[in-house]
Amino acid sequence: MKAHLAFKCNLVPSNIKIECLNMISGDNIPEQPTNENDSDLTNEEKTIKANKALARLFVCCGIPFSVVDSPFFRDFTKSLCYGYEPPKRTTLSNKYLNAEIASISLKMEEELRHSTNLTLG
Repeated sequence: MKAHLAFKCNLVPSNIKIECLNMISGDNIPEQPTNENDSDLTNEEKTIKANKALARLFVCCGIPFSVVDSPFFRDFTKSLCYGYEPPKRTTLSNKYLNAEIASISLKMEEELRHSTNLTLG
């Protein structure tokens, strides 16, 4: 329902849309620099960070989400880190993709809010 209100429904007031975007993007841990040591993160936070990076990889490289459910992909991830269990394709394509879209939408809304004299071209 939150995703529908935030992304698809045109009749939603702007403040409700932004509130829904905040709720969706709040499902992930905050963005952290890549050079920071991950030893202070819990296993759950590391898994969320890995899942977020996995969603970005699949979207930016145009890899179908169905690859995540492949036994070969699961074997590959187990060879890198035995304790990591990649999410199912539906979780990756719904939860993590929606959280990324919400995060980007919020950044765009914030930038547009502080901009003046804009022209469509």
